[in-house]
Amino acid sequence: AVAAADVDAAVVTDLDPDAPSLDTDGERLRTVLVNLLTNARQAVIARNGGAPSPELGTVTLSTTRLSERRIAVSVRDRGVGISREDLPRIFDPYFTTRRAGTGLGLPIAKNIIDGLGGTITVASTPQSGTNIRLELGDAPAART
Repeated sequence: AVAAADVDAAVVTDLDPDAPSLDTDGERLRTVLVNLLTNARQAVIARNGGAPSPELGTVTLSTTRLSERRIAVSVRDRGVGISREDLPRIFDPYFTTRRAGTGLGLPIAKNIIDGLGGTITVASTPQSGTNIRLELGDAPAART
């Protein structure tokens, strides 16, 4: 499980009670979620001029059952968003728009999700926020 303390932010969860448990690498998935939640928190703070903002809302982590063995996991924020020009580059190693950023969080997340046999998609609007959606099933090694 990912705790809000891992990203120092208020995280609201909206978990589908019908979402199946998956046979996957939980530690690797946790790494992805911490990266995504950290980015979401930073985006909300950046939109608010450098401070956490209850008025802008919290980061939302949600799950949705897609089928008997597949789920979607979404991380949504109302942060600064990603420009149309930058969106195609967000999974490129070392690409960052933040001064203190390394540009490795999203490429690592994509690499892990690809390795787990899943997909990662991003929808974003500048100054409105970002939604990152993972679709996952059982990890390839766990499939029979």
